[in-house]
Amino acid sequence: MKIKNILSLFANIGVAEAYLEEIGYNVVVANELLERRCKLYHAIYPKSNMICGDINDQHIYDTIISEAKKSNVEIIMATPPCQGMSTVGQQDENDERNKLIMPAISSIKDLKPRYAMIENVANFINTTIEYNGKRVLLVDVVKCELDKEYDISVNIINTANYEVPQSRERMIMLLSRKDLKNKWEIPAESPKKVTMRDAIGWIPEID
Repeated sequence: MKIKNILSLFANIGVAEAYLEEIGYNVVVANELLERRCKLYHAIYPKSNMICGDINDQHIYDTIISEAKKSNVEIIMATPPCQGMSTVGQQDENDERNKLIMPAISSIKDLKPRYAMIENVANFINTTIEYNGKRVLLVDVVKCELDKEYDISVNIINTANYEVPQSRERMIMLLSRKDLKNKWEIPAESPKKVTMRDAIGWIPEID
């Protein structure tokens, strides 16, 4: 059976899901905090069930899980806020947003999807949060909570190596349930480099 239904957490306006429908994957449930983003997301993806509100609010969280179960979600993709860990931000390890990994972990535990993806800035792997009374790397928190049920790979990729006309490092953590034969893996890098001229060089000059 082909996996199709996805839950998108910290969805913003849906940039991450831009081409998923074209390849047969449906984001059936999504969550975003800010109402204006929720409204734009709904306008772009009217088929998705956008649940607007704070995922740390128990009612909102329970609604996300309930709707995801009804929709037979088999993949979770989570892109928590990066302001507390980005190298272009304050890199504040006490930023409360760094702890948003915890409801993402809880959703994986509650839904037990076949696969899950956590995406963030590369510095995610160096960021710690308070966990069981001590500072622990976010990557290790995920492993402590989920590695009994999931095979977990942590990858740092540069989008320029995947035919994207931008040099941009990202951390991508892929989780595959241990009972599955097929594991989710990062694809091989492409030998082809795409420049900005390749991508938008056809646009006429303003002058």
